[in-house]
Amino acid sequence: MTAEAVTIGTWGVLLIVLAMVLAFLMSLRAHPEDRRGPRAGLANLLLSSEPLQRARIWRFLFMASNHAFGLLALNYGAQHGVLDAQACQVLTVVAVGVIGAIYLALRSGWNRRFADPALMALQLWASIVLLGWGYLIGGPGRPVALILLFVSLMFALLTVTFRQMTQASALAVLVFGAAALGVVGQEHDQPLVVELQVLYFCVLLIILSSACVLVRQLALLRERAAHARHDLAEAMAKLHGQVIRDELTGLFNRRHMHKLLRIEQNRADRSGLPWCVAMIDLDLFKRVNDEHGHPVGDEVLHSTAQVLSGGLRGADQVARWGGEEFLVMFPETDSEDACQVLERIGQALARTQVSPTVPDLRVTFSAGVTRHLADEPLAHTIDRADHALYRAKASGRNRTECLSGPV
Repeated sequence: MTAEAVTIGTWGVLLIVLAMVLAFLMSLRAHPEDRRGPRAGLANLLLSSEPLQRARIWRFLFMASNHAFGLLALNYGAQHGVLDAQACQVLTVVAVGVIGAIYLALRSGWNRRFADPALMALQLWASIVLLGWGYLIGGPGRPVALILLFVSLMFALLTVTFRQMTQASALAVLVFGAAALGVVGQEHDQPLVVELQVLYFCVLLIILSSACVLVRQLALLRERAAHARHDLAEAMAKLHGQVIRDELTGLFNRRHMHKLLRIEQNRADRSGLPWCVAMIDLDLFKRVNDEHGHPVGDEVLHSTAQVLSGGLRGADQVARWGGEEFLVMFPETDSEDACQVLERIGQALARTQVSPTVPDLRVTFSAGVTRHLADEPLAHTIDRADHALYRAKASGRNRTECLSGPV
């Protein structure tokens, strides 16, 4: 076997190894949820077990593996005497050192202390300098440096800001412009050297301007998406409020109160603590509507809801049950304490101006309170509170009745 065949075989093996590394990195990205087996252990060791850090390191290694192809191309040219072997060796050592340093910074978590934890701007600047250096010594393979620069910019599109991209583009213009001048100085006796460098520099400008435009467009899209997410969140919150609250009073509606009652029932079954339900009905409310009209009746309902909400304790919940009826839930409360709370609220309501349209109008309410019994269906508890309410109305209204046992 000739030496040339051995050399070709060696470079072929290196290319295969790099291709396998790329395939492995792609498989890790395609199946990030895989956390078992030797492959998962190697992935956690090479990348990280933390998803965000893992993604940062994966992007860096994938971009670094692309640059490894460029280093292979340089050293292949040096092996065949096309390029300066010493210059290629120095560039390779520096590039490997830079890649290793950035990888260690990412893998160790040291990158988290920076405003740009992905170190994307640093990666981009290092890539530009190294590729410009490779362009200078690359001989016939100089276009490869421009291709790899394009790849680097594509990787950076989704993570860098417009300002970072413009700064990197300015650096690329300086570095590759200086490299082009260096090439002209080195190869001034070669035909079309100036024309080719001008052509390559124009290609560079097209690449950089396109990258800046794309980054700007992506930034605008992200901004619009952020606004859309914010508007959607506000709309969902508003819709949720409309679903669970009564439009007139702002209190919870009957459906949502049923849900809260079930939650409290389950909690009390586990803890064994008492809790009560109160049914409230405005006294002679039909007379308010008949004498003053339904708009005044709506004002009364709204004012009553505010007085009820303001008089309850922090854990208590109140809902509009229907018409002029309200239901109050008293967690961890016995009947006597619940009755005292309602008596206090009733006194406050009797003093409250409930209608701006009819300032002298005053209203009262009657209430029935009962304690929820263990293993009792909620419907039975609510029916008993309703029965206590009718007792209060039959006893002259503007009062609270307690009913502790089954009707």
